[in-house]
Amino acid sequence: MRHALLVLSALCSSLFAANKPDVLVLIADQWNPRYVGWDNKDVRTPHLDQIAKEGMIFDSCYTTSPVCMPARVSLLTGLYPHNAGHEIWGNASGYFPKSEDATMFQDIQRAGLTTAQIGKTHWTAGPSWHEDFKNSGAFFKALGLDHVEDISGPPDSAKGRDAYSQHLRDIGQLEAVANDLHDRYVKGEFEPRASMAKTEDYHDWFTTGLAVEFIHKQSKEKPMCLVVSLHSPHPPLDAPGDYATMFDPETLTLPESVPEHYLRDGHALDHAKTKRMLANYLGKMALVDDCVGRLVEAMKARGTWENTLVIFTSDHGEMMGAHGYLTKGRFYEESARVPLLVRWPGHVKTGRSKAPVQMMDVYPTIVEAVEGELTPGRFAKSLLPIATGQRQLIRPIAVSEIGDKAPLRMMACDGHFKYWADEEREYLFDLENDPLEQHDLAEVPEHRDTLNQMREKLLTHLRSTQVNLSAGYKPKVQRLREAEAKKKSR
Repeated sequence: MRHALLVLSALCSSLFAANKPDVLVLIADQWNPRYVGWDNKDVRTPHLDQIAKEGMIFDSCYTTSPVCMPARVSLLTGLYPHNAGHEIWGNASGYFPKSEDATMFQDIQRAGLTTAQIGKTHWTAGPSWHEDFKNSGAFFKALGLDHVEDISGPPDSAKGRDAYSQHLRDIGQLEAVANDLHDRYVKGEFEPRASMAKTEDYHDWFTTGLAVEFIHKQSKEKPMCLVVSLHSPHPPLDAPGDYATMFDPETLTLPESVPEHYLRDGHALDHAKTKRMLANYLGKMALVDDCVGRLVEAMKARGTWENTLVIFTSDHGEMMGAHGYLTKGRFYEESARVPLLVRWPGHVKTGRSKAPVQMMDVYPTIVEAVEGELTPGRFAKSLLPIATGQRQLIRPIAVSEIGDKAPLRMMACDGHFKYWADEEREYLFDLENDPLEQHDLAEVPEHRDTLNQMREKLLTHLRSTQVNLSAGYKPKVQRLREAEAKKKSR
């Protein structure tokens, strides 16, 4: 009898798991949202374009911080940098979970899925470990991860120890690649030239290979959540092989917000040089897209593609010459806004949404899709009410924040207007009529009311997103009365 019950329990568990989707999250690094194939003819991303066609495009998705680590920690925790409690404002610190913390992977794991992340994690800075964790294995286990392959990015040191560095070492290329990358970082990571590594030995291609192997090895009886985090198109501009020459700079179009002449680290740049940078940047995007194609084929071979929740996004954007800037760390659209696609056949509608959302909303979206329970106190919100057509909005504004000194720089966008304040002044842009943010309205008298309204929306957001450690507390008198009432009811 006991044996029969165990068999029945295992069968029910298998059937329950079979109804849940697989989850594939694709995270690029430093992807400018203006360069997406569904909007820009210069971009070559057929695989992502197909995902966009079969799902929903979120046109107003913003990172919680236009810097790698705080953005990634927000995704992991569902919290904003200002309330994460770990002072993750830049890439110099690190996130180490406390015993009371909750993470995306823990909630997904409790819902019955195998959890994995392959590629760049970037939740910590450097190899040193917090006193609560003996090593990386203990750290990842605490996060709720069943499997991890942490590929931090292209190695600029021959002492690299991750799986990719070992691969380069095995083929006798580690020193050459590391020296080349070190030279690029010292002299300028925006100088476009082909990688020393062949395409098949390039870090993103290698990372994708690990992910494909992982997919093939997973039991079809248990759903999985796999996060594949690639380094491209993040500089250095070192697209490999044919990707380095795939785009002709002369044929590319720059937005009007890119000045004809500007400076970067004391070097004079112009449209011709910017187009050469852009050509290599687009080559790295095309490489990411081909990596996506390999992952899609692996999921199809697994047999779950039509019941796979697919999400594509980036941690933050890249200025690529707009307003005379390169890299990230700014609140202009090119840096603070990110692409976001959500595809889930039979559940997510096709189309586009202009609702203000956050990149970290990926976390509760997955938890809801796999019928899990979201840990209380998360400020991220599920995208499914919008993606399934139930609602048009899940929050009034999207917010981004960054800073290494007071006052913190903070941005708010309601989909129409964008407001931000830095250490010196305030800014206001009408994105509907000025999508390239070329006309600052902050000091225009006619827009004073709008400025005040956006400032008030940001203040309300800050008042509404504080971690409340007293939530659920009942005064002693109330507890005693409830206890007495319970006794009498027995």
